[in-house]
Amino acid sequence: MSPNSSEKPVNPNEHLHIPKWVNEDYFLPIIQEDVDNFDKIVNFVPIAATAPGENYTSIMIRVIVDILLKDGSEQKVSYILKTMLEADSGADVVNNMGLFPKERKMYEVHIPQFVKLYKGAGLEIELAPKCLHVEATAELITLVFEDLSRQKFQNFDRLKGFDLPHMRQVLRKLAELHAASAVAKEINGPYDPMYFMSMYNEQSRYMIEAVGKLRQEQFIKAMHNWELENVESYVARLWSPMEVFEVGLHINQVDENEFNVLNHGDCWSNNIMFNYKDNGEIDRTLFVDLQIGKWGSPAQDLWYLITTSASLDIKVKEFDHFIYIYHQRLAECLKLLNYSKPIPTLRDLHVMMLKYGYWG
Repeated sequence: MSPNSSEKPVNPNEHLHIPKWVNEDYFLPIIQEDVDNFDKIVNFVPIAATAPGENYTSIMIRVIVDILLKDGSEQKVSYILKTMLEADSGADVVNNMGLFPKERKMYEVHIPQFVKLYKGAGLEIELAPKCLHVEATAELITLVFEDLSRQKFQNFDRLKGFDLPHMRQVLRKLAELHAASAVAKEINGPYDPMYFMSMYNEQSRYMIEAVGKLRQEQFIKAMHNWELENVESYVARLWSPMEVFEVGLHINQVDENEFNVLNHGDCWSNNIMFNYKDNGEIDRTLFVDLQIGKWGSPAQDLWYLITTSASLDIKVKEFDHFIYIYHQRLAECLKLLNYSKPIPTLRDLHVMMLKYGYWG
């Protein structure tokens, strides 16, 4: 779309309530810092950044701005603003999970630390989009990111699932994130206690058990429609939502005698962005949505990624291969970054996957 185009941007959710403070005045200093030779804003359009149902823990807004440069030319820029839900939109439940404080610290502290570690070792690594602005008040945390769509980044079709080339890229990127997090812990000491808290905690018990009950009702209903033999025997073996929650609490306990990392925590296809070369090959891979970081076994991210995002035809067939791809890159990065402890063997990783299989 040209800067002078009158075509209206497509809004995936016309009914999204956009806070009044998301306006030209708010973005003016951000654009001044981001764009060389900026003169003034010509047109400002905020729209939903995600379709209905795609994000339920925050407000995501894409801001499209026509700007005038000092040489008289016009340019179109865009940004992604992510802010906390308002009080009447489920904010209390979400905010009690500490999602925004985690994401703020990931972008302000940890991602820059990890990138710096690799740069010091002679390797340019990118892990996440650039965060251009962070604002934190007693009531609200707001983040403004570069809009990756300007660089032709996109999600892969989650209904198809990742093929092997996409899984390979994500597993290698995940290993880079994990390796840097383990080395950073050696250098800087333990992570903030909030990274030891997962979605399974006593504050979230009621919500998770309630959601689990609703899901189980739908699952049992579906099972009856599959015309399975002895379907009631399978239904009888289902754990109750309370039992599921208790196992979730247990599996999140950290064994500091094991190899641990700062997990992404929500590592599935919707939170991974790709752009491509002209020949269709994957060029760059980035993680987004860093709200659920969790210190603990890398098995958490590996199970989550493989079970949710690998395509059905390779999910089981290539399972051992996935662990090998991840381990190979993890070992390379730990060695590069001078990790002082023993590097986990491939066998060690398989043992972890068995021990923490509940994540699957």
